[in-house]
Amino acid sequence: MKYFFINLVLSIFFILPDQILRILFPIRRQKIRGQYLDYQAATFIKIIDIFGYKIDTENFSNIERSRANLSRLKIKINEKTPNKFSVINHSLNHAKDVSIREYIPNNLLSEKAMLYFHGGGYVLGSVDTHHNFVSLMSVELGIKIYSLEYRLAPENKFPDALNDANEAYQWLKNKGYADKQIMLCGDSAGGHLAASLTNHLDSMEKELPYSQILIYPMVCPSLNFESMELFKENYLLTKATMDWFWQQLRANQENNHDPRFDLLKQKNKTDFRIKTSVITAGFDPLCDEGKEYANHLKDQGNEVSEVYFPYLFHGFVTFTRLREAKSATLRIIEEVRGL
Repeated sequence: MKYFFINLVLSIFFILPDQILRILFPIRRQKIRGQYLDYQAATFIKIIDIFGYKIDTENFSNIERSRANLSRLKIKINEKTPNKFSVINHSLNHAKDVSIREYIPNNLLSEKAMLYFHGGGYVLGSVDTHHNFVSLMSVELGIKIYSLEYRLAPENKFPDALNDANEAYQWLKNKGYADKQIMLCGDSAGGHLAASLTNHLDSMEKELPYSQILIYPMVCPSLNFESMELFKENYLLTKATMDWFWQQLRANQENNHDPRFDLLKQKNKTDFRIKTSVITAGFDPLCDEGKEYANHLKDQGNEVSEVYFPYLFHGFVTFTRLREAKSATLRIIEEVRGL
């Protein structure tokens, strides 16, 4: 009954034009860096706070994780993908409860494949919470996508999730995919995991995948970025939560010197010929570190493109019932198509 009421309210909210929203929800937006957060998005953030969407970090347990993930599944904030695909679930045998969901579009257009890593600060999220986004990409791009259910922190510290990602990558190669047929993609913590895997392969001087698409990625545990201060509160993701996420992932202080943990410490060992796209959002605490990582890769001679959405907040690919979020998500899919 709780979620029925929430979804009823949101169903009405999502169809209201901005002119009506301004009358019903006369909120004041702060202009930051010359931009305002999209009005519908700003109003939505206020509403979603009321519905208890935030994670309780002070009393975190597996029960709290289940509650948080359930709310992300039950609250209908993401458009459902048309039923033009099928899925197959596969188990990886190197660790308990690690699996891959294979998305197969009805209209398969390419022999390339994508290995996808979901977001959630390495603590939350699952293949289910990102099902609509991943299935949409599969249908729109006409490619098979393999979404990894990796082990989560704090029960599983760094580099457990990275080991899972590497196992998944080798599993894809054993299925017959060449390195240059594989794209890596992830959002937030998943963006960090994709880049971490690339850095790991580079450090081992192994062949790299074809491309990596990093959607508003976690990059650096220092949190020493202007956007982290500008948007440390009131934009869904907070600085305190990000600090907590890094603490849950970190196994020891030595991790901070590992280029697979702090991406800004990455240095090419191979020629690092992997096309990279970095996606950032204007009202996201992680905005500046994403841009800095893009510049870090460029400074080492790597091919990097950047896509910036100034009016949006962190996590928007899983909020596609918002008009600007849907438009941006489709733009990201076009960016992947270009790669």
